[in-house]
Amino acid sequence: MTVQEYLEVEKIDRDFIEQEFSGPYWESALSFVDDNYERDVDALSEKQVSWLAKILDDCVEKRIEG
Repeated sequence: MTVQEYLEVEKIDRDFIEQEFSGPYWESALSFVDDNYERDVDALSEKQVSWLAKILDDCVEKRIEG
């Protein structure tokens, strides 16, 4: 499963992140997603997978709020 597919399970894409969030943290998060969009999640480090999961959780929470 790629990073793109991982996010799309919850109907999240890079445009959602770009439109819904701002600030330095989210600029870094979006850069991370962009840099790894087509990479296999299994090829990421444990720390990267953890951050990806946090990004996804925050996005789902934001979608639910909105």
